[in-house]
Amino acid sequence: MKRRISLAIAALMFLFTVAGSRYLSALAPMADSVADESATPAADSSAASAESVARAPAAGTDEETDLLAEIEERPEEPPPFDFSPYRVLIWIASDNPRIDADSLREDLMKYLDRDFRSVWRTVIADAPPGVASIARRDLASITFDSIAAADPVIALKRDHPDSVRVHFASDAGRFLSQILGTQGRVQDIIRRIEKDPESKTTPAKFAWRAKLRPISGDAVDLREMWNDKSTEALLVSRGMGDSLTDPEAKLIVPPLEGQVIEAIEQFDKIYVVRLQTRVAPATVDVVELDTLMQYFGDVVHHEMISPSDIAMSIGIAVRDAFSPVVRIDDAGRSSAVGLVRAAGLALDPDSPIHLRVGEVLVPLVRKDDRNGRPLTLGPLDFASLYVTEKDEHSVKMDFYTGRMTTLQGRKNNRTHRMGLRLKPRRDSTMLRLHAKGKPNEPLIGYELYDKELDSTSMTFVGRTDWDGRLPVEKIDRPLRLLYVKNGGAILARLPIVPGQHDLVVADLAGDDMRLQAEAYIRGVQNAIVDLVAIRELFKARINMRIKEGNLKEADELLETLRNEPSNEKIANDMGVKQTMFLKAIGRNPNQQRKVDEMFSETRELLSKQINPRIINDLEMALIEAKQAGETPPPEEPAPSDAPPAVEAEPPPAEAAEVTAE
Repeated sequence: MKRRISLAIAALMFLFTVAGSRYLSALAPMADSVADESATPAADSSAASAESVARAPAAGTDEETDLLAEIEERPEEPPPFDFSPYRVLIWIASDNPRIDADSLREDLMKYLDRDFRSVWRTVIADAPPGVASIARRDLASITFDSIAAADPVIALKRDHPDSVRVHFASDAGRFLSQILGTQGRVQDIIRRIEKDPESKTTPAKFAWRAKLRPISGDAVDLREMWNDKSTEALLVSRGMGDSLTDPEAKLIVPPLEGQVIEAIEQFDKIYVVRLQTRVAPATVDVVELDTLMQYFGDVVHHEMISPSDIAMSIGIAVRDAFSPVVRIDDAGRSSAVGLVRAAGLALDPDSPIHLRVGEVLVPLVRKDDRNGRPLTLGPLDFASLYVTEKDEHSVKMDFYTGRMTTLQGRKNNRTHRMGLRLKPRRDSTMLRLHAKGKPNEPLIGYELYDKELDSTSMTFVGRTDWDGRLPVEKIDRPLRLLYVKNGGAILARLPIVPGQHDLVVADLAGDDMRLQAEAYIRGVQNAIVDLVAIRELFKARINMRIKEGNLKEADELLETLRNEPSNEKIANDMGVKQTMFLKAIGRNPNQQRKVDEMFSETRELLSKQINPRIINDLEMALIEAKQAGETPPPEEPAPSDAPPAVEAEPPPAEAAEVTAE
């Protein structure tokens, strides 16, 4: 920026200098005439000074001219994001050869200019053959890989000695001796080169054409030639080039018209339009491709009113398929702030460029490597942005996610975080839950609750059926925050926009093993309670036998008590079960933590209630009883307050009998 300011100042100085020099040059003849008339030294000195001033800028003229030329040649910096128009390409795939891009261009541009004249830079063309074929077959199944797979590329072996020198197709013409390809593909490439006007003006650009060598076989034979050591490069489709290994293939994109990859690099949005005019009623189907994120939107279907309204029908469908782009500049854990593209160019508040409060966006992230190839690309799984405020060209949004994903991260030129507005076109979405990594194991009977976005209240939605499915209907707000529960525990949070997709599949770590662990722990806890009661009963009976002197029966009861489950045995069994449950749960820290807590609480209960103290006390009591004798000492009667009774003396007769005896 400082350099540009300095260049501008230099340019202004140059203009002022040129103007001054011209003014002084105009005054020079007048000075000469005055000098001739007066011929005074003062006049001579004045003329000399004027001449020196007039010649002063001559030394710096070349430098200033170079600076001006640099200013004119420097590419203009891209405009700010909110003042940057969309570069739009519309591909026409018609079933009627008389209806093509040339016949529709003028009328379609007039219709689109009503809404997008200031925010779009639009190009209308016929779809490439590969794209048109896929669009006519099934527009809903179109993907980036499917439309780019048909592009011809030059697959060069990376172990080639000149592989590091070949970056463009023109380099292939310099460093390669031959490029093998099927006869049909080679003829098609030559035909496309001959149609390009640049083939005559810049022949060096297509010098690689002379290295093309057709083979007699088909694509299978061409692929097998990759293993031949004498093969340097192949002319194949991008889909085949991506599958070439051992050695890895370096793909070179030839400069041909109609390349999907080139279109993606030159445009921001591509609309694939499928026209079906040979059916009644005639229909228009449009799908939008965001080129940066390589993300396809939903197919927009529109029926034509009459054959004369084809351009208007296409315009209506394209307008309906358009999704504004938001660049996420500041993101937190649960909120984000973004800038709406081209919002500053749309003065109409009802323009489709603008976003409204309450709309939902899908967050997308792209992270490139050093060569510009995407390492991470696409929408975040089960994540949504909900617009809460609008401030001129920017919007504030709440971020809802059901996974361990985030929009936070360092900002750099290789990371892009965007949001695309969603426009649900269906009445409901079918949600299916299955075990993680096991699509054939549905989660049956799981409960789903809908949580309010601005409160903690929840509403019961329903339970999954035998296949783990549950339809999610539309409500008064576009975003529904669903919580999955099983056995009272929350397993997942799933933000869903009903009507956006026909089917949404969520693979969750099933809670069945945690429930089995909980059932096992409840059984162990009940067994501990029962065992405590049994031990107390044995204690009472053994003490009673000891008091009665029945030591043999007391010893038998004590032996039976010893055979009851001990603390060590129950703890060992719990350890084996805990290991089994944790292994079955796998890498799920939440469920593992819950299982560990249940087992820890049960171990504390076990060590507190089941211990050898009772048995030790009974053994000591029994040993003391055996040492004291066969029977314990008789119990003394309780003392009484009455005086002791005095025996009566026997009568004299009885006393005499006793004496005689």
